[in-house]
Amino acid sequence: MEMETKLIAFLILSSVIFFGWWYIQSKLFQKPADSINVNGSPVSMVAPTPGQISIPAPTNRPTNGVDNTHTATPAPPAEARQIKIKTDHWTATMSNRGAVITEWTMTSLPNGKPIDPPNGVNLISASLSQSVGAALRFSIPADPILEKELNSAFYEIKNLPDEEFFLNKGAKREVSFTYSNNGVEANKTLILKGEGYEGATGFEFDFQADVKRNGNPVVTYVVIGPNFGDQSVKEVNVYSHAPQLTYEIGGRAHRDNADTLKNTLIAPTPSSVTWAAVDDNYFAMAFVPPQAAPAIRFLNDRYVSIAVLVSQGAVSHIYAGPKDLNLLGRISESFGLAENGGDLGDIVSYSWLDYIGISFIIKPIAKYMLTALRFINRLTNNFGWSIVVGAVVLNMFFFPLRWKSSVAMKRAAALQPRMKDLQERMKELEKDDPRMLDLQREQLALIKEGNPLTGCLPMLLQSPFLMTFYAILLVSIEARHAPFLGWIQDLSAPDPYLALPLLMGATMIAQYALTSKTADPVQKKVNYIMPIIFILIMKSAPAGLVLYWMVSNLVGVAQQFVINRLNPAPVNLQPR
Repeated sequence: MEMETKLIAFLILSSVIFFGWWYIQSKLFQKPADSINVNGSPVSMVAPTPGQISIPAPTNRPTNGVDNTHTATPAPPAEARQIKIKTDHWTATMSNRGAVITEWTMTSLPNGKPIDPPNGVNLISASLSQSVGAALRFSIPADPILEKELNSAFYEIKNLPDEEFFLNKGAKREVSFTYSNNGVEANKTLILKGEGYEGATGFEFDFQADVKRNGNPVVTYVVIGPNFGDQSVKEVNVYSHAPQLTYEIGGRAHRDNADTLKNTLIAPTPSSVTWAAVDDNYFAMAFVPPQAAPAIRFLNDRYVSIAVLVSQGAVSHIYAGPKDLNLLGRISESFGLAENGGDLGDIVSYSWLDYIGISFIIKPIAKYMLTALRFINRLTNNFGWSIVVGAVVLNMFFFPLRWKSSVAMKRAAALQPRMKDLQERMKELEKDDPRMLDLQREQLALIKEGNPLTGCLPMLLQSPFLMTFYAILLVSIEARHAPFLGWIQDLSAPDPYLALPLLMGATMIAQYALTSKTADPVQKKVNYIMPIIFILIMKSAPAGLVLYWMVSNLVGVAQQFVINRLNPAPVNLQPR
C-alpha cells in the first residue's frame, strides 16, 4: 500500500514538474527567430502596415545597365467599395482598397449551432486591419514602394455589382479584383464555396493571385494575419495563448509568438512551408500553397502575421474557422495535404504535452475521444455533464487495470519484510560465499512473485488516455463559453469562486486517506501539501478541465474503496 502511495505521489509530482517546466520554457526560454538578410546584413524592424515600408529595397541593379526599379505613380481615381459576404457559418467584409479582408466574424459551428449569438465571434478586427494591415495584403520585400502602392490602391471588382451577397449551400461564387497602372498589373481572386459544394465544409475557399510589371512576374507574398482569433480575449495565460504562428515544415509543426519574434520582427521561416496559419486557442486561419513555399514571419507591436510566397496564377487554399480535429482532417484531405504528409490537424496544440514529445501518441486518440465526447453531448445537451459522463466512463473503462495495479502493489508491499531480510543477510556475506547464490535465487523468486513494476504498468497504460482527455478540453470549441450549472457559466474560463479547485483538492486528500497507510511523518506532510500545490496550479485553469480532474478523483476514490473492501491487503509475509 505504501508503494502504491509513493507511485501516486511520484506521478503527481511529475505532473507538477511538467506544468512548471512548460510554464518556464514558454516564458523564459523562447528561441528567437532567425533574422531576414538583405544584401548579407540582418534586418530587424516592424512588420509592414498599409503606410509603412516593410524592408529596405535591394541596392543591386541589373547587369544590363537598365534600372528596372519601379517608382510608383498615382493610380487613376477609383471608386471605394466594401463588399459584405454572408454564409451559413461566417460573414466577412472585403475592401477593394488593397483587395483585402478587413473583417471576419464566425456565426455558427460546423454543426450549425450559433456561436456567441446574436453577433457571432469576431476573428478579424476592422480596427487592426486599418492600423496594422489587413488579411490577404501583399508583401514584396524587394520593392516596398510597389508593395505600398498595391496595398493602398483601389482595385476594380469584376462581375459584382452588389455591395452584399449571401453564399447559399452548394453554391460557388468568384470575387475578382484587378489593378493596372503604369505597367503594373495585379490580380486577386477568391473562389468561395458554399457548404456541400464538391464536399466543401463551408469554412474553406480557394485563392489566386499574381503581380506583374511590364509583363514580368514580381516575387510576391500574401499575408495571413494579423492576430486571427477571438478579438474579445484581452488576457492570456498558460491555458489560453495569444494568437500565434503555426506552420509545417517537412511534416513537423513549428510555432512562434510575439515573444519568440520580439528580437527579429521580420524573419523567414527556416525552410519552405507546407502550410502556414495564425491561430489562438480555438480558431485558425491557414494558407496552403499548391506546393511547399518560402514564408516570412512578421511582428508589429504584439500582433503576428505570416506571409507565404504566391505561386503566380496557381490555386492556393485558405481555411478560416474552428480548430476542430475532425473538420481539419476533412479539410486536409480536400486540400491534398495527406499526399504530401501534411495535416492541418497539427494546428491544434496539446500544450505541455507537445514539450515532452508525446503528442504523436495523443493525436490519434484525441480524434476518437472527441467524437465520443460529442456523442455524449448530443444526449446531455450540456457540455459540463458531458465532461462528467466522459470522465466516469473513461475511469470505469480502466477499472480492471486499476484493480490489477492495486493487487500487484499490495502483494509487493506484503513481500517487503522478506525482501529486506534477504538484503540484510546478503550484506553479511562475501561475494564468493556459496550461500550468496542461494540468496540471490530466492531474491529473484520474490521479485517475480511481487514485482512492483507489474503494478506500475497498468497505470502507465491508461496515462495517455487520461492526458488526452485533459488536452482536448483545452482546445475543444464546444467548451468555449459553454455553461454548466449554477455559478459556472463558462467552462473555458476559471471558476470565479474557486469552488471546483477546492473540491478537487478535497478529493485528492480522500484518495490519500484510502491508499496511504504510512507512518512516515514526512510522507504524511507531502500527502497534504500536494493538494494545496494543485489547487494553486488549477485555480486559473478552465473550469471544464478542473471539473474533469475532480470527477476523475471522485471515481478513483470510489474505485479504491471497492478495491479495499473486496481485496484487502494481505498479511505481511515475515522472513523465514
